[in-house]
Amino acid sequence: MERSSNGLWYTLFNLVVCFISFSESVHLPGVASRDYQRGDHLQVKVNKLSSTKTRIPHEYYYLNYCKSKHVENSTETENSVYTFLMREEQPCKVACRVKLDAEFSKKFKEIIDDEYRVN
Repeated sequence: MERSSNGLWYTLFNLVVCFISFSESVHLPGVASRDYQRGDHLQVKVNKLSSTKTRIPHEYYYLNYCKSKHVENSTETENSVYTFLMREEQPCKVACRVKLDAEFSKKFKEIIDDEYRVN
């Protein structure tokens, strides 16, 4: 009886794993789902720079990244210059060009050395 029960659980587990692997969506807790159609504009949002090494967060635009002309803050995120069209191929584009001065280069190196990541 015990063996048959384990076999059933094993089969059910495999079916669930197969179902999950073939699904085309992901649900994030606390985030309302939204349907997109081909060609819909997608705006990339940015959050902050964080590091497990220093644990001191910085705003995303702490460094002189390419910045939108009008930065909109919304619940912990800001808009960025990156946009996409849903299910449309797009060639690579230059978002902007930034000249690195000595101060910017120093800050950038410190952020890398302190293992910051972009959220």
